[in-house]
Amino acid sequence: MYSSEKPLDCVVIGAGPGGLVATKELIENGIKKLLCLEMEDQIGGVFAKTYENLTLTSSATFSMFSDFLNKPGEDNYFWTKEEAIDYWGRYAQHFGVTEHIRFNTEVTSVERVQNQHWQITLSCGQIFKSVRIIIATGNNRFESYPEWAKQLSAIDYSHSKNYRNADPFKGKRVVVVGGGESASDIALEISKVAHASWISLRESAGWVVPRKRGDYATDTSTHRGLWGLPRRYGAQFTKRSIELDRAKKDPVHDAIAMLNSRIRDPRGIWSTYGTKTVALAEAIAHHNCKVVEEVVRVEDGGKCLVTGDGLVLHNIDAVVFSTGYINHTSFLPEAYQAVDPRRLYKHIFHPDTGDSLMWIGVARPGFGSQFPIMEMQARLCALICAGKHQLPSAMAMNRSIQTDYQKNMEQFGRNAKRIRSLVDYFHYMDEIAELIGCKPPLKNYIYRHPTLWLKMMYGPAQATQYRLVGPGRKRELAHYILKNLPLSRFNNVVKIGLRLRLMQLFEGAMEIFRRD
Repeated sequence: MYSSEKPLDCVVIGAGPGGLVATKELIENGIKKLLCLEMEDQIGGVFAKTYENLTLTSSATFSMFSDFLNKPGEDNYFWTKEEAIDYWGRYAQHFGVTEHIRFNTEVTSVERVQNQHWQITLSCGQIFKSVRIIIATGNNRFESYPEWAKQLSAIDYSHSKNYRNADPFKGKRVVVVGGGESASDIALEISKVAHASWISLRESAGWVVPRKRGDYATDTSTHRGLWGLPRRYGAQFTKRSIELDRAKKDPVHDAIAMLNSRIRDPRGIWSTYGTKTVALAEAIAHHNCKVVEEVVRVEDGGKCLVTGDGLVLHNIDAVVFSTGYINHTSFLPEAYQAVDPRRLYKHIFHPDTGDSLMWIGVARPGFGSQFPIMEMQARLCALICAGKHQLPSAMAMNRSIQTDYQKNMEQFGRNAKRIRSLVDYFHYMDEIAELIGCKPPLKNYIYRHPTLWLKMMYGPAQATQYRLVGPGRKRELAHYILKNLPLSRFNNVVKIGLRLRLMQLFEGAMEIFRRD
């Protein structure tokens, strides 16, 4: 049995994108006694085991890390899971991360020892000690099912985590449960081969947008020019967007408008998560997939399902649940196994354990991409591990947690209660940047570097703009990458943003006039 004499400085658990970027940032901040543990035989985490035809819903430009440019010509390209893993592999090699990873290594328990360090026990019996631990295992390990799934005794049912392709559903009557991107992609594949198919939605399928508009990645328009607006303009943004979809007089866009109209919250698009695929709209428009309400009653072991509006679905053969995951880390002490992301300081730190235990990857952006968020979290964690930044007191962290909780509840409403990891990408990224000291110097750049300012305001708001100043800055590299980023076309999203900007200026002027 191996036992280290002195504790390691930090152990990262998980070699998915979050674990890789955390290890890389620790290396760059001078952490020497470092280890990354991965239970599989390759990098990639949960992505490596997803369904066969998975394509990322954020473009390569948005998905890349801040200081490792994607391949030329990928501006409007969306990686397959194999291509994403390839990128992360090249990233790990480039920054010397791979040599710190121990593969085929399962952690079975983590225990606090005399409030000084953590003891990490592996399935093989080896033990490591570490001053700090970063949990980067993701939150997609344990499936979540609605209560009524237990009553499905007479039909087949499964979770999207275990879905690989539509072959088992050929000629059957199938219900897909849940909104979001996985549910949409799966519903389309099944609807092409099933005898009949339905998708059951509790409320909405999120805000549905295509991955691409024409030849251009839609998330190029996820920029500060529009998304920097106050969230009170969500109703106007939503209404105009739905009108534009309906005006196309196209069955797929009619389905998109119908799905987006199901969002009841007055903030509309800014009250929910993005579903960056039109797969469900295509399934509805071209393959006769029917949208039904939430299932409220199960009869005959599942062969008969009754929805909230009284519709009865007969002769069901199978149900596929795309109903998310339980946030559970079984190897941690019981008090932290099912930690609520909304009760963590900035979705990273528990006030009781401070900087000794950190979570990366339990903040899910409504729009944008989770990979830049992981990187910003990793940068903050690495600065803390290196003694270059300090956390506030437990009391101050609890106050901040409560403030963030209220803000998220106000913006996301029921979605915030149901999806505990959901955050506003722009607000969250800028908040972490303020802690680090790397918030983009937009006012400075509008005069000194107007071309780069334009890229930061009307190009994809990925992570490179946070490398211009502060700890971890790589100014020359950041300039080079920003120059190579695409710029949003003068499309309807930009036009809506400009219209709302003018509304904001008018309201501001009227407020000044009233005061005078």
